[in-house]
Amino acid sequence: MTPLADPFRIIAHRGASAYAPENTMAAFQRAVDMGATEVETDVAFTKDRQLLLLHDNTLDRTTNGSGLPEDYTLDELKRLDAGSWLDERLSWDRDYGGEKLITLEELLDRFGDGLTYHVEIKKPMAGLVPAVIAAIAERGLIERVFIAAINDDASLQEAIRLAPGIRVASAPVDKLREDSPRAIEECAAHGYAMVTLASFNQSKALVDQAHALGMEARSSGIANRGQMIQAAEMGCNGMTINWPDWLMDYVRERG
Repeated sequence: MTPLADPFRIIAHRGASAYAPENTMAAFQRAVDMGATEVETDVAFTKDRQLLLLHDNTLDRTTNGSGLPEDYTLDELKRLDAGSWLDERLSWDRDYGGEKLITLEELLDRFGDGLTYHVEIKKPMAGLVPAVIAAIAERGLIERVFIAAINDDASLQEAIRLAPGIRVASAPVDKLREDSPRAIEECAAHGYAMVTLASFNQSKALVDQAHALGMEARSSGIANRGQMIQAAEMGCNGMTINWPDWLMDYVRERG
């Protein structure tokens, strides 16, 4: 059996989002209660330039609101219900009605240096990266964070300029589609600590290439146990997963 990569990261995707509403405090607390030490989240600006945790471009799927979060103040967004929606693929075990949206600062203040945070810049917004870096630096958590982005080198390079030594993770989806080996080479040339692959574009060759160039290669988009095991056996440095307990059990079973 192939040894697990070192480090091997069990990253609760938007919290333990199979068991509680994604990107809410309930989901992150559930992940911590399960034993997770790393979480992934998504950040964007509100109208009053607060750092909201929300994955989608709009509020429609995961709240009782609609439209763009940047069209609302944080106070307005805090009035929304982020816990009454439910996807049939998820396994919520209680009523989360009334759960609120939260900010990056609220997440960092709750768990401090007890977690490693993978903070994804959802879309380029003027001033967003500096605000994220400031929130992290003010709490002394630079060493506990990865700044992540999809197809967005500008935001990642801005993060490196503002906080030398901070780790960044790139998901160069478009470049991987065009020329996978070159995409990995470019990530290394930019000084990225991690390349994020996905269940639809990962391969052992790309993982090995990333490792040879001094980067971690983690997986994402895991939808079932088969994909989880495949990514681990491929040598990925762990993965984001909605079911962190699945991956913890797998690692324990592997000894």
